[in-house]
Amino acid sequence: MTESLHNAKEHVLWGCRTMCARGYVLGTSGNISSRVGDENLFVVTPSFYPYEELTPDDLVVVDMEGKVNAGSRKPSIESDMHRLILLARPDVQCVVHTHSTFATAVSSMQDVDTVPILDIETALYIGGDIPVAPFALPGSEALAHNVVTVLQDRAGVILEGHGAVGVGQTMKDAMTANDILERSCEMFCIIRSAGKLKPLPSGPLRDLCGQSRKIRGLCS
Repeated sequence: MTESLHNAKEHVLWGCRTMCARGYVLGTSGNISSRVGDENLFVVTPSFYPYEELTPDDLVVVDMEGKVNAGSRKPSIESDMHRLILLARPDVQCVVHTHSTFATAVSSMQDVDTVPILDIETALYIGGDIPVAPFALPGSEALAHNVVTVLQDRAGVILEGHGAVGVGQTMKDAMTANDILERSCEMFCIIRSAGKLKPLPSGPLRDLCGQSRKIRGLCS
């Protein structure tokens, strides 16, 4: 096993433990991936396998054409979603897809297709408002394309009736994106139940979002 592959598997296992510890999944839901260095490969969690039992040998190595390169288990049904994100976003090394409570709740609200920036963390960590990817069946090509289309250069999106996706240059970055998404959705629920949203000034928000893009190595 190369050092790059070993590191990618360790990143995925750390992500799995952390995602479970934060209560972002139930059972075997959700999935996580990490690029394998500069190789044309990524490591992804297997389909329908308990996270607490995962070992490095249980993880699946997939190439950027979607073919299994190594591993005895079936890759996550969302493997194509991870693959298309990695292909569309060279700056992204890790992808974390959760089924967190508040993100899923907000994604299912009538007439909500975007969660606005509610605080500076969302602007800095996500890089903009949080769009809702239109519903498509889990594991479908349509879902993968919907996520890539609305993600653009942000660090995260929420999926209609399906949770959230956070991306980053490291697994910790991708997990932080999910933390911010979940917190933003929780605040959105609180504010909507208590009163009206108070928009933040657009000028300073653009500056903060620009800083986010620069921090993540993107064009401002």
